Amino acid sequence: MTVRTVKRLEDLPSSPPETDTYVVVDVILASTAVVSLLDEGVEYVRTFAEADEALRFKRETENAVLVGEQAGAPIDGFDLLPVPSRFSEHELKGARVGMLTTNGTRAVERLGAGDNVYFGSTVNAGAVASEIDERGEGETWLVAAGRYGEPTPEDTAGVELIRRQYEGGISRDEARRLRDRIRGSDTAGWIEQLGLGEEIDTVLDFDSTDTVPRARDGVFVSD
Repeated sequence: MTVRTVKRLEDLPSSPPETDTYVVVDVILASTAVVSLLDEGVEYVRTFAEADEALRFKRETENAVLVGEQAGAPIDGFDLLPVPSRFSEHELKGARVGMLTTNGTRAVERLGAGDNVYFGSTVNAGAVASEIDERGEGETWLVAAGRYGEPTPEDTAGVELIRRQYEGGISRDEARRLRDRIRGSDTAGWIEQLGLGEEIDTVLDFDSTDTVPRARDGVFVSD
């Protein structure tokens, strides 16, 4: 299998091949949030690009919960921000989650939620690497979502971690350098200014879960 990496969503081909596999990496925080929601036992996560579509999903879907942000701010009518450390404060087991974020869910909309799309992060990098290794054919794209069309250190670090795990593993020094890159990013600094420094601790805990979100029939479930 050929594994390709892109530093921002916009570097993908204009018409991504439907036969390839895509791993969306938005470390802070969409990818990590989807992994955490599935670890909390939600039935599925459905991504959205527009708030109106997500709100309609909530009206029409039993046991629906909306998780999201736009430019870091809460969205009217949504229930939760995509902040993994706060999910355990809510009863989410069995919930059907709709999710909208500034960058991560935008990447899914670009790709389409076909069964060849996954979410990857630092917390599940090893499990994602094993998953794509088992596919054994075709091409896999590790897609750093970026922010507003620009690469971000945390997303490119997440992509690099998954790639290194796929290639056979990562040394302690390499892992330290990736953690330093994430910790020193503007996004991490902004999150800490909001008083959410525990979220950075979460994403720096590499390979803390084996959960791999994969799209099936238009929603993300644990593979």
